Amino acid sequence: MDIKSITKAVSTVGGKVMRMKTGHKIAIGVATAVTAAAAGTMIVKKNQAKKQERSIKSLMIEDAAKLLPLSVKKPVDFEKGLEESSKPFVMPEQVKKSLGLVALDDFTDTFILEPKNKTTDCVIFYIHGTDFWTNPTKFHYAFIKKLSNKLGAQIILPVYPKAPAHTAVEIQKMLLDRYIYLIEEKSIPADSIIFAGDAAGGGIALSLLQKIKYQTLPMPRQAFLISPWLDVTNSNGEIDVIQPYDPLLNADALRDKGEQYAGDLELTHPAVSPIYGDLTGLSKITVIAGSREIFCADVYRLRDIADEFGLDIDVNVFKNQNHFFPGLPIPEAELAFAIMASELYGIEECDESELEPEEDAEPEALPEETDDTEIPEESDEAVEAETEETEE
Repeated sequence: MDIKSITKAVSTVGGKVMRMKTGHKIAIGVATAVTAAAAGTMIVKKNQAKKQERSIKSLMIEDAAKLLPLSVKKPVDFEKGLEESSKPFVMPEQVKKSLGLVALDDFTDTFILEPKNKTTDCVIFYIHGTDFWTNPTKFHYAFIKKLSNKLGAQIILPVYPKAPAHTAVEIQKMLLDRYIYLIEEKSIPADSIIFAGDAAGGGIALSLLQKIKYQTLPMPRQAFLISPWLDVTNSNGEIDVIQPYDPLLNADALRDKGEQYAGDLELTHPAVSPIYGDLTGLSKITVIAGSREIFCADVYRLRDIADEFGLDIDVNVFKNQNHFFPGLPIPEAELAFAIMASELYGIEECDESELEPEEDAEPEALPEETDDTEIPEESDEAVEAETEETEE
């Protein structure tokens, strides 16, 4: 509904109010006020999105995310985590049915997802993320389905054991065993396998590449790291700059979970925090992250390392986007998929002008916000909020 339609509706309702009972008048009055507020808010949101050079959908979803009680924002509950991670993983039947997942041979923790239209023989070995403690969520399942269909590729989904009952050594051994199984038992060429992972899974993927090189195993063709968690110490000073603008992640809570994931290893061991390892001689790596996520601080570090040593690492930071934004129904996600498709198929990336931010997402009612702060691509100083005053 556009602003003109809202105004017309409000006018029509107002003309009928005098013929209604008092209770109905109050209800209509409240509804009219909410509708008018939504119209005013929509104007503010459109201006805010334009100023931040992002789609209005991504801005609206960020507003909603601030209210979600996500596990990655909560303090660590060790006892509960230990209990949950001690249980064997069981893929929900509803998920298997809706996605068409089938088990890889006799494994109960590794699954195959076929695309609607297969256009490549490459296989995506997807390492799901969150915080090393959490099994795939509905959000992950929806994303890998979209990824499979967008790239026309089969996906292998290994659901690795979780911390704190299991640690980095055990988790990575399971994943490496599955990778070797694909090469040796399923006869899939290593140069047809693509590693992909989000958040913790992105960090694990980078650690696995280093381990594969160390063991002189065949390297996969390439890797897609989406919002990767590269350093579990979360000690990068730029994290403090970004944290106030990240609605999804909490550095302190994640650090505690990362410590449990490390087990007996040092937090800076490459198997735990891959950014401290030897990044030379690895597969081509494509990184996608948003400037409003705390993990972006170390993504910038990775880019600097790549530049210093001439590594084949392509870093793509999307301005004013949040953690794991490619999984959201927003125009910026389509650009992220276009980057991955161009890497997979060797085609030109789509022009950003072909994917203009959508302007059709209209809220029922949202509180007005006046913070139009943009996170700078790089900063050595704290970001100062630019407050824009709006009239009700």
